[in-house]
Amino acid sequence: MKLLQVNTLDAQGGAAIAAHRLYTALGRQPGVTSLMGVMEKKGDASAIHVLKRSPSRIKQKLLDKCGSALLKWANPDGRAFFSAYLFPGAVARSISNLRPDIIHLHWISNNFISPLTLERIAALNRPVVWTLHDTWPFTGGCHYFGSCRQWLAQCAHCPVLQRRFPYNLAKLLWKSKRRAYARLKPVLVALSRQFFDAVKRSSLLSPYRVEMLPNPIDAAVFRPVPRRLARQLLGLAPETRYILFGACSAVADKRKGYDLLAAALNALPSASRENTCCLVFGASHGESSPPLPLPTRFLGVLHDEIALALAYSAADVFVCPSREESFSNTTLESLACGTPVAAFAVGGIPDMVEHQVSGMLAAPHDPHELAECIAYILARDDRRRRMGEAAREKVARQYDMPVVAKKYMALYEELLNRQ
Repeated sequence: MKLLQVNTLDAQGGAAIAAHRLYTALGRQPGVTSLMGVMEKKGDASAIHVLKRSPSRIKQKLLDKCGSALLKWANPDGRAFFSAYLFPGAVARSISNLRPDIIHLHWISNNFISPLTLERIAALNRPVVWTLHDTWPFTGGCHYFGSCRQWLAQCAHCPVLQRRFPYNLAKLLWKSKRRAYARLKPVLVALSRQFFDAVKRSSLLSPYRVEMLPNPIDAAVFRPVPRRLARQLLGLAPETRYILFGACSAVADKRKGYDLLAAALNALPSASRENTCCLVFGASHGESSPPLPLPTRFLGVLHDEIALALAYSAADVFVCPSREESFSNTTLESLACGTPVAAFAVGGIPDMVEHQVSGMLAAPHDPHELAECIAYILARDDRRRRMGEAAREKVARQYDMPVVAKKYMALYEELLNRQ
């Protein structure tokens, strides 16, 4: 069986990491040829292929400039995370040349695959699976709902776009997607119960089959390292308590909740603040955000998974203060390393973290409740160790690469048998 994972990038960003891990996990299955197709390739694996969007670089540059100008006109301040690419491309031809049995789409924005290109992919007559890493497939261009509920009906009056005349970009893209989806007939993968329920209510996606399957993780890489050893290797004090926070663009991306973390740390009781420091990865010291109210060490961007595992293992608690998440790879990584998680109950986090068993869940966006969760985990070492053991056990049972790969293989085989 030849399987193709399609994502804009093969590295950098949560969706790229998840898609690459699935590509890796499937490649370890017997009788499987696992491929990955991307717009831009960062790594050097021979099974990762660049899918050309156009046979002419000049033409593609012109189309990209037109697409950017179109979006700039509708969203001149650029504050909204909104993608709208309307032009056809040659990606379907590149996919056809690879001759996959299954086409598995992931995050396809940033001028990579338009609705018109999806129609051309549909014409290949291959089963299409699509993992929903954010809300772009639901909407007329937004990657996160926020408080908007227009996606339940039709994205006609997008609140994040400043201009709608002489054309309504959100409405145009919404209608283009509806037409493309009717031809593509994708099998959707929701990474969380929250997204699964949203698909059922979505005006665009509700006609199509949806399965709830998680992102995989390599539990042989993300595993507990003795805390004293991890701290020694990272140059950390052995007896200090460490609160870990990290994400892609950890400080710059407002959705990751750096400000909510700061508010939660300010609300910590004095007993929890004593001999406690913060560790931050995915950002560097000096970025334009207020300092955290505890001594803080910035670890920068950790590209190496072993270094990430050391950081999780060195910490007493990992905090995920995200406002919105489809899944949260960092939460899963921490749990795999046996480090309890304190987080807001958003996206896929409640599916992974069992409250008072492997971590603590706070009401979304409530920093005072998040502070209580952090304090609860820090209060007793024996409780923290029990939580870490429970976290590791659940990851090994439900999220390890071989476990998740078998679930996807069962889905792929079913789709092929129905052709």
